Amino acid sequence: MQGVFIKKGLSDWQIIQHQNGEAQITLSGSWIVPRDAIKQGVERAEPVIRVLTEEDNVQVISWTKTECTPEADGFSGVWKATLTIPAGGLYRLETGLMTVSTLPGVTWLFRGDTRLHFGVGDVFLIGGQSNSAGYGKDPAFDPPELGVHIFRNRRSWDLASHPLNESTYNADAPNAEMGVSGNSPYLSFGKNFKKLSHYPVGLIATAKGGMPMKRWKPGAGSLYRNMLEQARACGPLAGILWYQGCSDTDKKSADYEQNYFEMIRAFRKDLGYPVRFFTFQLNREVDSPNDRGYGIVREAQRKAAHCLEEVYVLPTITCGLSDGIHNSAHACIKLGEHMARLCGHVLYGTPDWQAPEITGAFADGNCVKLRFDHVRFGFVIPGGGLPDSCGFSVFDKKGHRLPFTSIKADPEEKSSLLIQMNEPVPENCTVSFAWEANPTWTPLMDEVTFLPPLSFYQYPVTQKR
Repeated sequence: MQGVFIKKGLSDWQIIQHQNGEAQITLSGSWIVPRDAIKQGVERAEPVIRVLTEEDNVQVISWTKTECTPEADGFSGVWKATLTIPAGGLYRLETGLMTVSTLPGVTWLFRGDTRLHFGVGDVFLIGGQSNSAGYGKDPAFDPPELGVHIFRNRRSWDLASHPLNESTYNADAPNAEMGVSGNSPYLSFGKNFKKLSHYPVGLIATAKGGMPMKRWKPGAGSLYRNMLEQARACGPLAGILWYQGCSDTDKKSADYEQNYFEMIRAFRKDLGYPVRFFTFQLNREVDSPNDRGYGIVREAQRKAAHCLEEVYVLPTITCGLSDGIHNSAHACIKLGEHMARLCGHVLYGTPDWQAPEITGAFADGNCVKLRFDHVRFGFVIPGGGLPDSCGFSVFDKKGHRLPFTSIKADPEEKSSLLIQMNEPVPENCTVSFAWEANPTWTPLMDEVTFLPPLSFYQYPVTQKR
């Protein structure tokens, strides 16, 4: 064996997180001159390295000398190189052994290792339980695409394709699935985000179905440790793609907010930087007895964006299911597109894609007025705003549901809604939206994005002054 060998620093299919449009990578390895070349007069050699775009072989970095340390014989040694590569790709990295011969004008460039199909773009870690790991079972057109790659459970980079959470060659991974997983939102996310950013996208698989938040307990939870190890193995991240909570809607729901917030804070501390969290609220569960638990968990997911910096959340309640609890493959494609738009807005300044969110609830006689942020033009209210279909509930201070006749847009404020009650609104009442385990299938939506408002639970109604 002769030439240049890469031992550390870069893998085929790898995506490296850019910083301000570029990334630095450090590679190292060994080199050795062929014996026959020495016999033919080669008197010295030096490893060189370059980077080309794969689609047209244009040199992004032309042949560059490495930091070379030869052995005593001068015909072998070790090398190291640090390259600054612009965001983009896909790239090919080549190494070679440049030699000088005693024969006048004769040089050879001997072979060296290559690294193929890598890029510099944005890297996202996928965390959470089954709807993050992917359990969409129905057929849907969501093919792989060059430039959207994944760091699989086998701890190697690959072209991303469903199922993202497969565990071939590493069935003992902490997040290996017991069954066969399916489509998740994140292949669609990667393809749509790549269109917005114009850079390659890397995904890191760490999710696992059916897991409660205690499995991500900082320091102790096996899935927390795995998530941290996978993140560190891949370098800096653009963000965490998080979707979890169904397994905490039973008696554990009372502790969900504290445990959820603790996990986010601890993960940032352990990583050493305030990585962004891009999250989903829970969708629905058919025939679940845990209405209150779903309300508590969704409310904690909504509040995280206010109590913690750089946490963002999108609703999912307009998405169909492929069984009683898992999003369908078509729903996953839709959620991936929505999340890509949200991340595009946060990371690259593309148009805003945040969901409407309640900012105030006020009592005025027989009416409850709700104010929302992130409403572009107004609301689409399906079904005429009838109480049985709109998804809103008003409760008095004892927890009794209060009847109302309709919900409609405020003619004076297009970002506000009016709930018309049967009687004067009592003090200390609360209002909730899409809080049950299986809430309304016809929620109101923003007229521009067609996103429903984020679910909220037991939001206090104050008396108008």
